[in-house]
Amino acid sequence: MRRFVLALALVLLGALVAACSGANADEPRVVITLTTPKPTLAGTPPAPGEPGATPTPIAPPELLLSTSSVYQAGTILASVTGNITGGSITFLGRAYPLTKGARSMYAFLAVDVDDPVGSAPLKVDFTLSNSTKGTLNDSATVVRAQWTVDSLTFSPSQTETFLDAKVVATENAMLAKLYKTLSPLKLWDQAWQTPTNGGLTARFGEQRSINGSAPSGHHTGTDLGSPEGTPVYATNRGKVLMAQQMQLRGNMVIVDHGGGVLSGYGHMADFAVVEGQMVEAGDLIGHVGNTGLSTGAHLHWEMSVNGVLVDALRFVDGTNGF
Repeated sequence: MRRFVLALALVLLGALVAACSGANADEPRVVITLTTPKPTLAGTPPAPGEPGATPTPIAPPELLLSTSSVYQAGTILASVTGNITGGSITFLGRAYPLTKGARSMYAFLAVDVDDPVGSAPLKVDFTLSNSTKGTLNDSATVVRAQWTVDSLTFSPSQTETFLDAKVVATENAMLAKLYKTLSPLKLWDQAWQTPTNGGLTARFGEQRSINGSAPSGHHTGTDLGSPEGTPVYATNRGKVLMAQQMQLRGNMVIVDHGGGVLSGYGHMADFAVVEGQMVEAGDLIGHVGNTGLSTGAHLHWEMSVNGVLVDALRFVDGTNGF
């Protein structure tokens, strides 16, 4: 019906124009162009991005902690959900940049061997996807760890070669620099695992008496005793940052897992990886040995979080909450 009325109106309009102008077959016809606007249904909202559209809601950030109570030399996995694009977490006087994960941004928060016990504030500074900045505040409790004591005896030649203050300082400075490596992408993707079979022969953090001296310092790793030649595997996915011989730790591999988390494997007999190589959790990286300052075949296993050496066993025994 609508088409018929419109057609009839056009016919009558054409006749009227011809009559009023005195047009004939030899004169040009009058062309009338009609533009019909696209109909808009009542109540239909504009599409996202169009004028008048309602802005997409910004999900408020939320802080999730793997544990609210952590031992000295332990680690907290802190995740921040929501529409955030970056930020950092400050805990025990140290700032940890947030790293992009699959479902959130995260940071591993280290507790040093000498950090004070008790409740400590935790602050998150974040930036939302619309450039808005904000903060979240929480706290976590640091629990005192009981450090064991061990007595070690080294020969005069070992003491002269390996315990020289300059040798120790040089190696520690080199490792400290490497352990502060911060890769902005998450490389690990599975549960953390122990790198080799074998009994626990020395705990992280234990104090040591060398040749009868008073106990001092803290052991920087976890020692796992195994026969020489036992396979050593990567504790999680990452990139080999270092594979070389060191004076104290012998043949050593360091793997960067991203987000400031690195693992180290010392006293090995050989290398099964090269620097720059990507490894998956469980990939062979070498074999147990007795190189460097060592009193028997074992693996020295270290874990570092933003330059702070922490207890590696707590990555696999559940006491960190992950």
